[in-house]
Amino acid sequence: MREGKHKAYQAFLNSKAFKKLCAQLEAEAGMKYVETYFAIIPSSQDEGDYEAYGFWELPNHAALDRLRNSAAIAKLSEASYEFTEPRPSKSVTLRKASDTKIFYEPEK
Repeated sequence: MREGKHKAYQAFLNSKAFKKLCAQLEAEAGMKYVETYFAIIPSSQDEGDYEAYGFWELPNHAALDRLRNSAAIAKLSEASYEFTEPRPSKSVTLRKASDTKIFYEPEK
C-alpha cells in the first residue's frame, strides 16, 4: 500500500466498480474475490505498516492460465495501481489444511 492510501483503497474495495470487476473476473477466469485484509501489526520493520493482502479463490490451476486473457484482470490492475507501492511483492497459492495431502520423509 502507498502511505496514506488505506482509506481511499477501502472505499475502492467497497465500490460498485470494484464489485463489477470482480464479477467480470469470476465470469472470465473463475477467480472469486474473498476479502482484502490490512496489516494492523506489521510483520517486520522493513515492510512497514502499509501492507494489504487480497485473497482470491480459484476453482483450479487452469484459472491462472485464463487470467492471461482476462480483460477484467487488466482493468483491476490499472484501477488499483494508485493504491499500490511499486516494490517487489510475493504471491502465494494456498490450500485449506483439510484439503492438503501431507507427505513426510519415508522411514529408513
